[in-house]
Amino acid sequence: MKNWLPILILSLLPIFNLSAQDTVLDERDSLLIEQNKLKAKHVDSMVSHIRKEFYKNNFDITIELGEETLKQANEINNLKAVVSLSSLIGNAFLKIDDTLQARRIFMQAVEKAEKEHDSTKISVTAQIDMGNFYALQENSKMAIPIYKKTLPLAEKLGDTTHLYILNYNIAELYLNDEDPDNAKLYVDATNKYVESLNPDAYHAGALLLTGKMYYLMDLKRLAIKSLLESVALSEKSGFMDGLIEGHEYLANSYASIGEHELAFEQMQLLDSYKAEKYKSDKIEAIEYATAKYKLNEYQQELKEQALRNEINQQTAKRETTIFWVKIASAILLVFSIFLFISYRKRKQLLLHLIEKNKQYLQEKEKSEELAKAKTTLFSNITHELRTPMYGIIGITSLMIKDSSMRKHKENLGSLKFSANHLLSLINNVLQLTSIDNSKNKEFKRTKVNIRNIVNNIVKSSKFINPEHPNEYKIDIDKTIPENLVGDEMKISQVLINLIGNSAKFTSNGVITIQIKRKDDVNGMVCLDFNIKDTGVGISKEKQEHIFNEFAQASSTKEYQGSGLGLPIVKKILDLYGSEISLVSEPGKGTEVKFQLCYETLPEKIKKTPSTKKHGKNVFINREILVVDDNKINLLVTSKFLTLHGAKVATAESGKLAIAMAKEKKYAAILMDINMPEINGFEATEAIREFDTAVPIIALTAVELEKVIGANSFNLMNDFIIKPYENDEFIATLLKHMKPSRQTTRKGKKSEPIS
Repeated sequence: MKNWLPILILSLLPIFNLSAQDTVLDERDSLLIEQNKLKAKHVDSMVSHIRKEFYKNNFDITIELGEETLKQANEINNLKAVVSLSSLIGNAFLKIDDTLQARRIFMQAVEKAEKEHDSTKISVTAQIDMGNFYALQENSKMAIPIYKKTLPLAEKLGDTTHLYILNYNIAELYLNDEDPDNAKLYVDATNKYVESLNPDAYHAGALLLTGKMYYLMDLKRLAIKSLLESVALSEKSGFMDGLIEGHEYLANSYASIGEHELAFEQMQLLDSYKAEKYKSDKIEAIEYATAKYKLNEYQQELKEQALRNEINQQTAKRETTIFWVKIASAILLVFSIFLFISYRKRKQLLLHLIEKNKQYLQEKEKSEELAKAKTTLFSNITHELRTPMYGIIGITSLMIKDSSMRKHKENLGSLKFSANHLLSLINNVLQLTSIDNSKNKEFKRTKVNIRNIVNNIVKSSKFINPEHPNEYKIDIDKTIPENLVGDEMKISQVLINLIGNSAKFTSNGVITIQIKRKDDVNGMVCLDFNIKDTGVGISKEKQEHIFNEFAQASSTKEYQGSGLGLPIVKKILDLYGSEISLVSEPGKGTEVKFQLCYETLPEKIKKTPSTKKHGKNVFINREILVVDDNKINLLVTSKFLTLHGAKVATAESGKLAIAMAKEKKYAAILMDINMPEINGFEATEAIREFDTAVPIIALTAVELEKVIGANSFNLMNDFIIKPYENDEFIATLLKHMKPSRQTTRKGKKSEPIS
């Protein structure tokens, strides 16, 4: 129970301005009344003195004077003093590990308050002390009912401080038992009552509870936010236990989401604070041992008082002094040996931890190297596959337009469909790699319109199964704002895969998309997504592997696909720290649920203008140099540019492109990146030495990140990723070329290459 010490101290605060309850006396006996008043003043003065001795860690004095004063308080029936003294004495016994005496004192105080039918803060304090006693014994089954029983009385009194303490203690016990569901009500109440309290330690404790609750609820990013605020306030207020527990949960939270470097930093901070606490605990342990020794001495002296009175006081005092000096020396010797052994063990533990950290860093470096090698492999494979696919799709598109090939139009259409299908598989593999490689990157912040995204995806999904059309039901909560802030691309990828999957495996059925708004968390709008269909369903055996890469729920010819859709969904939701749940049964459909949180839109975000459509002669009389080491790619690009009026020159290497650019001025240069001997970036550097005006545009199948991340990309004007949309290709070229002197005639809309 790491956080109970501060709470116990809070329960020892003075019980405000409550008048003592004097014993009912005969009003005629004024002398007795006056004597009781003097006794009451003496008792109140002693309570204040004993409290000071407790905070000085003089527990022997606290117990000795406290028990004498407690008798006087009971004689005049001063309930306020009885409960205050019982709290001080009981906690002093706890400090020296005498739990039997502590329980006796606390029980007497509770029984006294109940007997007097007390309904004030006095009774609340007595009940809290009793609950704390069981809590320190890690007996939550006894402590929680006592705290809950005391809550209504504290609420009736409007006692904010004690309400904070009670709710904090209940929540802490539930969280220690790993029961966040029962803890949530009391965590929320703790955060409510702490708002009216000033000490930073109170606020640090409330935030620590919140962070621990989110951690146990597997909401790691929300846990990290609360824990970071908690350790900041703990540092400010010197709340050492809060610092230790906060950094420990932060380390575990970062580790669980893959942030191992941040987890390692938190472990280092945790170790430093533990070392600091170890020093203070060592000093405190000596004080506790000394206090226990003094108390034992006092109690022993009481038992032997009669015997010592019969012996000469001077001789007895000298002998007793020598005896107890020997005992004290023995105790200190034993305690010193204990500290030495503890120090040796701690040193060994630290050395072991240092060695483990070294091993961890070595394994982490190996893991990072393997991840880089995997990314490079996938990048090279996908580039090598996309390059010939560009040629296949491009030549097929040109042949479809060729009037002499009309009798083969159906076959060419099938060829293009198959090529596009193969390209989509390649892109899915690349997307998986891209998600793995972006785990430590920030999410994009764009305007997200959930309604538009869902409606557009549903329109597209209707074409997946046109022979057996499905009915789509869309239910989006009206309270969800029109525009939110988040990564539009990622939520689109998730919904495209989930809704598309439902459409593919459902025939003449119903697909329901439901989005409900949940309670906002830290100012963020949280949404529950539910996609349900009446399709073929998934067996229990296959559900275990459905989110694994390259695993399909169905292997029949009727339902074909790469099996990458759901793994992509799982990886994206993992980036958000969101869990996906799937409920399905063969023949009864499938239901998928997940939750995401978004910020509200702070200001208007400009819409991206739609792509302009262009005619056939947009490049009339323009001479364009196309550089590519792949002859098929050269042929496809050249044919496409020629169809739109351009004069095309080609170069099969970077070296030849440099020579041609020296001899002649071109309207633009389309530069491939991956070429032998001299690559596209190197060729661009050479051309820029003698021509800084000609537009140079990268035309490549390399991933976008590798193009714009290169040092020489700033020498280029733009980029076009293959395969591309025709109108995008034309628009990019026109944006960088000087206007043509000849007016062009608009033709029919061009078909996309991809």
